[in-house]
Amino acid sequence: MPTATALMPPDIDFDSKEPWAADSELIIPIESTQVLIYESAAILGAQAFLNIARLPYAVKERKNATEISPNHKLPVLRCGAYVVSELEGIVQLAQAKGVTLSEYLNASEKADLRAYMSLVHNVLGSALLFFTWNDNDVYNNYTKFRAGAAYNYPLKAIMPWHIKRKVLTQLKTLNWTERTSEEVYHEVETCLTALSERLGELDFFFGESPTELDALVFGYLFTMITTPLPNRQLGNLVKHSPNLVKFCQHVEKEYFSQSV
Repeated sequence: MPTATALMPPDIDFDSKEPWAADSELIIPIESTQVLIYESAAILGAQAFLNIARLPYAVKERKNATEISPNHKLPVLRCGAYVVSELEGIVQLAQAKGVTLSEYLNASEKADLRAYMSLVHNVLGSALLFFTWNDNDVYNNYTKFRAGAAYNYPLKAIMPWHIKRKVLTQLKTLNWTERTSEEVYHEVETCLTALSERLGELDFFFGESPTELDALVFGYLFTMITTPLPNRQLGNLVKHSPNLVKFCQHVEKEYFSQSV
């Protein structure tokens, strides 16, 4: 079992008396011109959770999605009077409304779930940040254009540089900036092996019913398989574990429309 840890957002005091708003909106950047690979993984993970939990929402594209976010991270969910961000914030809000995917787990399994979610955030999340911002080819040919797409000149040129500095500082704190691409691939492969061993022959990571972990993992793996950045190596690493590929296919078929 992994022992990685990740910072989680603080608990928010939600009003549990109000039901889930039927007109809830999942707010994302313009997908065709703005969304970056790690943002795509986060958005898909949140959509997977909402779809599995059968919570209604509509996807709304906004150029200023990150500015709407309480912590400038994606995706953003507007549900009634509340605006939350990232999968963790959405999960907390759903729990306050009496909706949870992991209620049936015992204490030991819940500890495992948190550990695996931390592992995925720390390794796969950091890897996607690394290739998006620390790989010069990806940055110059992809990242800077999308990161600046929401702005007019001169912010169009300034903001990608500003965000890059911030992300690289974060990666440096985690000791990721000095790693080579091959070292990052090795970290990803080790993480995927742990996930594959945990999944085994099961449909989901904790048996017959999906949890928040399944939503999170789907977001990352589906994105890695379908987005060839910086090359197809990330997707190929996932494909080395046929059960993980089968898992992605199963989640997509069961909980997503053909538009995904």
